[in-house]
Amino acid sequence: MDDDGRIRSAAVVTTGCRLNQAESDILRSRLRERNFVIVPQPERADVCYVNTCAVTAAASRTSIQRIRQVCRLRPKPWVVVLGCLAQHERMRVESIEGVDEVWDNLRKRTELADACPFPSRSRAVLKVQDGCDFGCSFCVVSGLRGRPRSVEPELVCRQVDELVSAGYQEIVLTGLNLGQYKSADGRGLPDLLALLLSRSGFRIRLASIEPDGFSERLSEVLAEDRICPHFHVPLQSGDDGVLTLMGRRYKAADYARLLEWLVRLRPEACIGADVIAGFPGESENSFRRTASFLDALPLAYLHAFPYSARSGTKAQTLGDSVSASVKRSRVAVLREYSKERSLEFRRRFVGSVREAVVESYSSATTDNYLHLELERGVSCQPGRLLRLRIVERLGRFFGQPVAVHEPSAIRRYRNIET
Repeated sequence: MDDDGRIRSAAVVTTGCRLNQAESDILRSRLRERNFVIVPQPERADVCYVNTCAVTAAASRTSIQRIRQVCRLRPKPWVVVLGCLAQHERMRVESIEGVDEVWDNLRKRTELADACPFPSRSRAVLKVQDGCDFGCSFCVVSGLRGRPRSVEPELVCRQVDELVSAGYQEIVLTGLNLGQYKSADGRGLPDLLALLLSRSGFRIRLASIEPDGFSERLSEVLAEDRICPHFHVPLQSGDDGVLTLMGRRYKAADYARLLEWLVRLRPEACIGADVIAGFPGESENSFRRTASFLDALPLAYLHAFPYSARSGTKAQTLGDSVSASVKRSRVAVLREYSKERSLEFRRRFVGSVREAVVESYSSATTDNYLHLELERGVSCQPGRLLRLRIVERLGRFFGQPVAVHEPSAIRRYRNIET
C-alpha cells in the first residue's frame, strides 16, 4: 500500500524453465506479504517483475523481447528485471530504456529466501535445490547460479503442508540439479521423498534429474505409486566423443542402462530427454550415431535445441564448427522423432484409466504426462485429480471421467486475484 493508502498491484512475467517458474511463484508470495495485489497482465500493474533466462541464445532473445514489451507499456509500470540474463548480461539489461531496477542472483536469493510459493498454475512447482558444480562445458547457468544449495527437509515439508492445505494435489519438485539435493546433515533426495511420502493428500512429480543423479536408494522411492511415473533425464548426445567434449559424466551405454532400469521399475513411465544438436565437434557421423542411439531408447519425447555458444563457458573455446543450417536440419530431425515417439506413447494408453490433474476447464495431465482434452460437459475445478479413461479421436486424445477424488483435507483451490 502506498503512503496515500492506494493498494499497489504487481505482475510477474516469466521466461525459461520450471526453476524460474518456481522462483516467480515465490516472488508472488513475497509480494502478497507486502500487500501487493497480484495481477496477471503487466499493463494492469504498478510494478512488473521480469524473470529472465539465459540458457541459450534464443532464451536470451526471448527475455530481451519480454523486457522491451513491458517497458513500452503506457502507462509504464516500474520495471524490475531479475533472473539469469540479469546476472549474465547486466549492462545490456540496464541499457534497455525503461528498466528501473536490476537484481543479480544474490539479491534474488536474499529477497526470496524461505518463502512458500504462491503458484499460478494448477500444479504447485516447489524449488528444493539450486546451483550445480558438474561443470558441463556448454552450461552457462551453473556459473550464474553458483554451487549446489538445498532447502532443508523440514522447510520443504512445511511448504508442502501449506500448499496441500491450500488445495494443490500435485507438487512438482524442481532444482537446477535435483539429483544433487543434500541437506546440511547429509540427507539426499531419497530421504526427502520418503519424508514427503509420509504425508498424505498429494502426489509428487520430479523435474529433470541428471543421469548420474539416480541411485539404488532412489529406486526404492521411485517405485512408490504417489511418485508420478514421469522422468526427464537429459541426454545431450548419443555419441561418446561429443559427450566427452560436453564434459558429461557418463557414456551412451550408461544412459541406455539407466532407461532400461527405469522402464523395469515403472513400465508405464513417460521418459523424456534433452538433446543438443550441432555441438562443436559433432560431425555428420556423430549425429548419425545419436539418431541411431535414440531409436533404441524407450523415450516418449525429446526437447531438442541447436547449440549456441554462451560467453564464459568452456565450450566457447571450441569454436562453432557446425553451420546454422546444419543445426536447423538436425533439430528438425530430432523434433520429428519426438513427435512420432509422443504419438506412439499416447496410443499405448488408449482405453486405459489414469489419474490426471485438471489443468484448465478443458485440459488435464495424467500421472505419466499425457496431455488430454477433457470431454465436453466435464466440469471440474483446476487442480483437482480425476480418474480419466483415455480415448483417441482423429489424432486427438481425450479424457473421460471415471471418478472424482475429493479428499476431505482439500480446501478450495487458490487462484490469483484478477
